[in-house]
Amino acid sequence: MKNYKDIIQYIIIFIIRVGSGGYILVQGWEKLTGGFTINGLIPVVIKNEDSPEWFKFFFEHVVAHTAGIFNIVVPLGEIAIGLGLLFGIMSQIASFFGAFVMLNYILSDMIFTYLVQLAFFIILLMNPVILKKISLKAMILYIREKGDYKHEPHPTRRR
Repeated sequence: MKNYKDIIQYIIIFIIRVGSGGYILVQGWEKLTGGFTINGLIPVVIKNEDSPEWFKFFFEHVVAHTAGIFNIVVPLGEIAIGLGLLFGIMSQIASFFGAFVMLNYILSDMIFTYLVQLAFFIILLMNPVILKKISLKAMILYIREKGDYKHEPHPTRRR
């Protein structure tokens, strides 16, 4: 990072990563602790005129028969995506699945803030190099190489 343009770009991507991670983490936590169930959404999607036919078919024949699994997978998936983005662990994969979740919400005709979230996930997906450079792993390596961190072996393990 030699100029201010790079520094500003890194800061913006970091803010988007942490903000998107925190937002989807909260959504997942609210679903997990708030008694989320996909059962009420199934008939709405099936009768919805705006959702594509293949998506309605998927909801009617797959989601309806495995709703118990989706009741667990959706909140835990959102929590995993949020934690990955917050801590900078596998951010590229978390961004991909975040975009996937937002697309599913949009296909379900639930258009709230999901378009903005989808745009942020796409921005993150378009910047894999920056995501790697601001990841938790990169920060730990930087501290080890450049910082005052000196690892000395435990006194009982010296040879």
